[in-house]
Amino acid sequence: MPAQLRSNDGESALTLGLEESSSYATDAGFESSVVIAGQHWDGEHTHPVELSIQGIWVREADLLELRETIRSWLARPLDELTPKFLVGDFQLARLPGQKALIRFGARSDVDDKRNPIVTVSVAARAFSGEFYFPTDQSCLEAFRRQLDSRLHEAG
Repeated sequence: MPAQLRSNDGESALTLGLEESSSYATDAGFESSVVIAGQHWDGEHTHPVELSIQGIWVREADLLELRETIRSWLARPLDELTPKFLVGDFQLARLPGQKALIRFGARSDVDDKRNPIVTVSVAARAFSGEFYFPTDQSCLEAFRRQLDSRLHEAG
């Protein structure tokens, strides 16, 4: 079952395909895929873009930390559901040559004070990409529930 974090406008998304439970050394995790989808504006037209990497191994403990950070932020009082309280880097892929980093936090090239900004960086050896988008409480809650469900299935 995938876990999908959508942008607040619905045009962009990060999808973690948490497929088969597996272990590496002594760590539990998942054979996974990472898909980043969105829109690209060329100055005149909008074009769909998608980056997909298969075969990424994601550590379960890192998913739990990500889920708990989101859960803690969502549990804050309404006046504290601001981007300044949702900040952090979550490195989900740890095998050599792999990267799947989710970062919550402000960007100098984005002027959005109301919504958390998600930056996703992925790599598989020389193939790499980065994408960012604003999200919101409802998108984060849906993502957290999907992570809960998949982690519960595996546990």
